[in-house]
Amino acid sequence: MNILCIGYYDKFSRFFLGIKSALKKENPNLQFKIYSLYFSGFFYSFLRGNSSSLFSFKAWWNVFFNKRKYLKIVGSQTHYHSIDLHELIAYQFQLNEKTSRKQMLLQAISYIDLMHKEIERFQPDAILLIGDSRLLIEITKQLAQQRKIKTWFVEQGPFQTTFFDEKGVNANASIRGFSSEENSLQREKIDSINSFLIRNRQQKYSRCPFYRGIDYFLDFLLKKSSFYPPDLKVPEPFLKKYDLCKNKNFTPFDSEKFHEENPNKPIFLLICQVPFDVNMSHHSPHFNSHFELLKNVYQNLPENAILVVREHPLFKGKYERIFYDFLQENSIYIDCNKDFNSIFDQANIILVNNSTVGLEAISRKKTVVVLGNSYYDHSGICLKLVDKCRLRELLEHSLEFRPDPEKINAFLYEFLFNHLIEGFITDEKQIAPKSIAQRINCYFKNQSAS
Repeated sequence: MNILCIGYYDKFSRFFLGIKSALKKENPNLQFKIYSLYFSGFFYSFLRGNSSSLFSFKAWWNVFFNKRKYLKIVGSQTHYHSIDLHELIAYQFQLNEKTSRKQMLLQAISYIDLMHKEIERFQPDAILLIGDSRLLIEITKQLAQQRKIKTWFVEQGPFQTTFFDEKGVNANASIRGFSSEENSLQREKIDSINSFLIRNRQQKYSRCPFYRGIDYFLDFLLKKSSFYPPDLKVPEPFLKKYDLCKNKNFTPFDSEKFHEENPNKPIFLLICQVPFDVNMSHHSPHFNSHFELLKNVYQNLPENAILVVREHPLFKGKYERIFYDFLQENSIYIDCNKDFNSIFDQANIILVNNSTVGLEAISRKKTVVVLGNSYYDHSGICLKLVDKCRLRELLEHSLEFRPDPEKINAFLYEFLFNHLIEGFITDEKQIAPKSIAQRINCYFKNQSAS
């Protein structure tokens, strides 16, 4: 059995190696390759003797050797190996509008060339991809589809789980569109859902900062140079612009004080996400930035409603300046409480673009308004924005909306037990890799039997 894996960082290489270890028990002749976009992913697997490649840099160096050939292709073709080049690089420009279109096209062609040759040479039986939208991931996905190679997509999931999906992750996951034909679940199935949701968290493994530190160092050293792969040039800030909870110009949400001064006013909680992410670039048809999202929500709130904003924990103080100016100018509440459950329990309506928090809220039978595209945006378990011009109407309707508990249970049962793998990518005890290896083995056994 030949398995090809493509990921980013050291934590993904560790995860892949866990799958390899589990597969090896039943497949002694297993051939297993890990290709990474970042040095940490390559170095982690390389040090452990696994066949590895720093594919992003390899492709960019390949451009320099074949520049004349690739420039000719850029100037004369819109497709290469039946892949639409301009559609292919659209995501990268949503991540970084300052990226050179020509350089990105050259990198895309190089990726296609190298991956095409690698697939022909290695003949993988299956391909495992982290996510489903980055440039190399998308290219590999399309080349695999052309050759009918079995492909699975992997991503961190909700409730301490991992996505392992044949179709994609996030809004592309195969669960999207699910509708229950059952009127109600049996008691034991509901009990199994509840048990799953309240089980103990697994301990995270102690990730060595050395690996990711090399990525940051290379990014700092080479990012503005011509030696750095253009698809890795994502303008992610490392330093905080604001510390909202210590800045007197912002209004932290004080639960006790709020209820004394604003009795019976409904609270809308807006959940922010990481801006440079596929959920904002690919799955947000109505809003291009968090500022635009914030402004539209605030201006369309029902009368007497209160808006509270919660930043993503990994992006506190790092959103665009205009986002913070708007918060300050309109005295919009900021949730500074470390305990997320505090504001979560008090909020009447949870507003998400497509965050996993939305599903967590739905599982607690909260009213959720989904403003983008997500794998759980189904009628009956939440409200979804379809027409941006009707946002005010939707937010007003949310105050009366009550999610259907039976539909929620049906969705959760299908999702938890048929679409997710138990365990996080970063768990100390690697449960998920063993389960994934079992599914891969079962798939190929069934293929052999048929």
